Amino acid sequence: METFRLGYVAQSLSLKIGASHTCRVANATPARLLDLVAQNLAELEQILLFNEKHGIQVFRIGSGLVPLASHPVNELRWWRHFPRDFDRIGEIARRSGQRLSLHPSPAGASLASARPEVREAAEKELLYATRVLDMLGQGPEARVVLHVGGAAPDRLTAMVAAHRMLDALPDDARRRIAIEHDDRTWSAREVFPLAREHGLPFLADPLHNAVLPSDPVVPIAELFRMANSTWLPLGLRPKHHLASQRPDGPPGAHADYIDPKDYRDAVAALEVPSDFMIEAKQKDLALFELRRTRLEPAKVKPKRARAAA
Repeated sequence: METFRLGYVAQSLSLKIGASHTCRVANATPARLLDLVAQNLAELEQILLFNEKHGIQVFRIGSGLVPLASHPVNELRWWRHFPRDFDRIGEIARRSGQRLSLHPSPAGASLASARPEVREAAEKELLYATRVLDMLGQGPEARVVLHVGGAAPDRLTAMVAAHRMLDALPDDARRRIAIEHDDRTWSAREVFPLAREHGLPFLADPLHNAVLPSDPVVPIAELFRMANSTWLPLGLRPKHHLASQRPDGPPGAHADYIDPKDYRDAVAALEVPSDFMIEAKQKDLALFELRRTRLEPAKVKPKRARAAA
């Protein structure tokens, strides 16, 4: 098994497509939505064929694959219109071993809001994302990555709300969730116990960890061990994010490419075979650039895993 695999997010800049065409709510007629879904599925098929050709086995599908999927304006039972398309695309992913995921925006789905309408919208978004991965025939390693959300009216109340929401979610909205810390509100040491208590994977992001450090600080090797301790008991290969700080951007802004030092630090911290989702503005081009400059995976030997702190 490879020590690590690299993936990218949503768009192939090589192909100049992203499978996320959408429209305004005012223009969202059933016919228009069906046309957009068909176009997005055709582009997703092209992307996964491209990935297969280039040996890329980790990919994040854009949440807009079905436009306005969780919005009240979209009343389509879109899954009944495109079963053959999903089957065909899913077969490409399965035969080439591509691990797929989705990552709703914090505005689209988060856990900590006390407002019923926000929680209802989040549940609908999670149900949609789970259905997409199910229809593509993905195994339990395919996850919907989710942030905790805001901290209103205070941190304790917000975290209690997140626990309650995870308890209340139906299985089809909950069973594919992986929970990620962020770079603005919730640090790794705060999010890790939430994921662990609910038996969900914790997704590690070293850039988030650097921008919003825990107290005490979590070194990258410990961060990965924490994540491993939630993926491995589920029989799942861990997945982490890999991004670099944009030099001229605000803290947490993603650079166009991955800084080789960030790459080397992340690889050196691995203890078990894992996947990296590259979060870089240059998408697949950043992955290919990293391939050109990285060590060969066979030369990087995993360390023996240790229990998380």
